Amino acid sequence: MKVNTVIIGGGISGLSTANFLSKKTSDFLILESSNRVGGTINSYEVDGYILENGPNTVLDNNTAIQELLSDLSITEELIYPDLKKISNRYLLINDRLEKIPLTIIEFLLTPILSIYSKIKIFSEILVPRHINDTDVESFIKRRFGKEFHDNLIVPFLTGIYADTTNKMSTKNTLRKMWELEQKYGSIIIGLIKEKNKNSKAKIFTINGGLSKITELISKKFINQLMLNTKVSSIVKLNESYKITLNEGEDIFCKKIISTIPAYSLKDIVFDDKLKSVLSKVNYNPIDVFHFGFDGDALEIKIDGFGLLTKPQDKKSFLGVLFSSNIFEHVSDNKKFLITVLAGGDRQKDLCKESPKFLERQILNEILPLLRLRSEPEFKNHFRWSKGIPSYSMSVEQLQKDIELFEENNKDFYIIGNYHLGVSVSDCIKNSKELIEAKFK
Repeated sequence: MKVNTVIIGGGISGLSTANFLSKKTSDFLILESSNRVGGTINSYEVDGYILENGPNTVLDNNTAIQELLSDLSITEELIYPDLKKISNRYLLINDRLEKIPLTIIEFLLTPILSIYSKIKIFSEILVPRHINDTDVESFIKRRFGKEFHDNLIVPFLTGIYADTTNKMSTKNTLRKMWELEQKYGSIIIGLIKEKNKNSKAKIFTINGGLSKITELISKKFINQLMLNTKVSSIVKLNESYKITLNEGEDIFCKKIISTIPAYSLKDIVFDDKLKSVLSKVNYNPIDVFHFGFDGDALEIKIDGFGLLTKPQDKKSFLGVLFSSNIFEHVSDNKKFLITVLAGGDRQKDLCKESPKFLERQILNEILPLLRLRSEPEFKNHFRWSKGIPSYSMSVEQLQKDIELFEENNKDFYIIGNYHLGVSVSDCIKNSKELIEAKFK
């Protein structure tokens, strides 16, 4: 079989790429190894609950997302949360939920930080800017102090990357902070100067779950999408590439766009140096639990977005999303749904335990914390053995190695959530930028 372009991977990166590429040509195929599209976007409805096993929300923060949604004619179907209702986010202090401060008064009164730490934060304007990228722990401690790092930054980033801050690249995980420091010499001064520069981006979902978006894209390309089609090898020819499928069939193409995980690409790519580079990309495991409760189980009204934990809390979970607070439609209005995330770098051994054992451990901790009177009426579990890619200090070198490979292998492009941004919005944005830059 011959085709101009092959997109490997039917996740959000691959499907978004197909959407933008289709405006320039129809001469392409999408190869997906599993029997479904969406990749880590994995949602479904069961027993009246809408569950997200992957991303729970998408951030509407770039024009590529808006264009994609418009192309699918679903802009009017998007569901946005009540920002006042979900503004509260909590941390644990002495096994008690404490609200993360949002105003100056709340900041001055919060027990999350000591008086010394609150004063130290304002001395951030005197700290010199960093010359080179550094790990998040060193960066934050230098600018804001240990307590700010331990009590606020660690739980915040754990909720996004499920990683450990002394391994993470500031430039690639705290991009806004890094840019403000580099531009103004101070994050605080930068925040003040850019306070009204951009309107705040909103999070959204869609009724039926985020998988509805990937399914709608796939339907546009029903004749160009091949499910259950695993690539076994890629061979570089003179001016083209040969893709061999597990069934033995060969596809000859001029261009390849890889959107699959690093651990999948390393098994099929022809370049030994790239194989070595990709083999070093680490993915943190994540266990996702959904618990549904009858409304009568709530001893007190639970408000806000969710709860994040710190290592010193010694809990068996990273965080809890109050799912039916964020989006009311995910459960019957008399029910209460929470999503619990466990694992990551600091709890990776927990992801080796049996789901039943971990479930019991988590419930023993969460029921008293949230003052729930009874056990959940609904339970669901999903395990990602390779969940969220780690954005370690080596990610910048990874980006350079991938760029070098692309320079040496004309029309072979590599995108995905392990080196260009982990979020759904990053994936969509990177897909559009690739098509605009390389496909004229």
